[in-house]
Amino acid sequence: MIRYVAALPAKRGDVRGFEDVAADVGSQMAALWTVPVLRTPTAAQPSMRERIKHLTQAANRLRVVGSSRRCWIDTQHVEDDPEMVGDALWGAFGLFTTAAPITSPWRAPRQQALADELAQSTGNGLGLRIELAHTPTGVAVEQVEQLLARLKTAPEETDLLLDAGALEPEQAMQWAVQAVSLLGALRPWRTLVLLSGAFPASLQQLERDLLNPLPRRELTLWQKVGERSRMGERLVFGDYSVVHPGKPSQRTTGPVTILGRVLYSTAEDYLVIKGRNMAVYGTAQMAALVSRLTSDPHFRGHGFSEGERYLADCAAGQEAAGPPERFIRAGHTQHLTQTLRQLG
Repeated sequence: MIRYVAALPAKRGDVRGFEDVAADVGSQMAALWTVPVLRTPTAAQPSMRERIKHLTQAANRLRVVGSSRRCWIDTQHVEDDPEMVGDALWGAFGLFTTAAPITSPWRAPRQQALADELAQSTGNGLGLRIELAHTPTGVAVEQVEQLLARLKTAPEETDLLLDAGALEPEQAMQWAVQAVSLLGALRPWRTLVLLSGAFPASLQQLERDLLNPLPRRELTLWQKVGERSRMGERLVFGDYSVVHPGKPSQRTTGPVTILGRVLYSTAEDYLVIKGRNMAVYGTAQMAALVSRLTSDPHFRGHGFSEGERYLADCAAGQEAAGPPERFIRAGHTQHLTQTLRQLG
């Protein structure tokens, strides 16, 4: 039974962070993978060849984690041509994927049809992702009903993923209670998930070289929504791990400054140690940043997960500091392990 869903971008460090824990979590955990926008070096529109390459790379990254355990793949940032997505991404999986496609009432009819066709051909079912922008009123319920009437995939083979996005507590609470109460009870969904993400959008206000605690609020939201909607026994917890739901490199094509940073999760907080521009200071800064964490009482120790092992070895000089994506990987690995144990 799935107890935890992590919403992650289909980028190399994020995929490998999940892969580090995948062998140990069995059927307890699933991932909602979002294919990021295609970033190009200029403002020019990407060519057909670049778009196909981008989709094929995403498929290749996800092949390991999408061939042995349940997951969903959302192509919302790259689905202007659904047929290309079908050929270049889903076609690359062959017959061995366990992944289910994502759609919603607000996607293009061509995309909805492709997702439904993929759900039928793979036998893996379908995911409906309902986001905070779509207020769960009677109109939204009607739109979901209309989509379900058009789909061949039965509700019993359909997962409802209610996504509160970047967590603004009051707004998210009201929306989530309504969404779970109205939409969660609409059909006998295969899985009912509540997603939210409290990791910050920007580290600009944080102090450099220090351990900055930032509150994790996702578990509190999930618990309260389960109680107020009376769906607690059915409602699966989901979060964005150590990534903000609107991560710029996932959604936008403009330049992004990459900082040295170490990310860690306790039961109550995200701990963020912010460094400096990687293009200027490089990986030489990372050992000192990691040492700030590993010398703190909140650090759980070398043996807790692959993430802790890597961080401890970097701090001790037993392993060279890798590029930023290696620390993203470690951040995910320790967070996913910690969260599963909290849900335990």
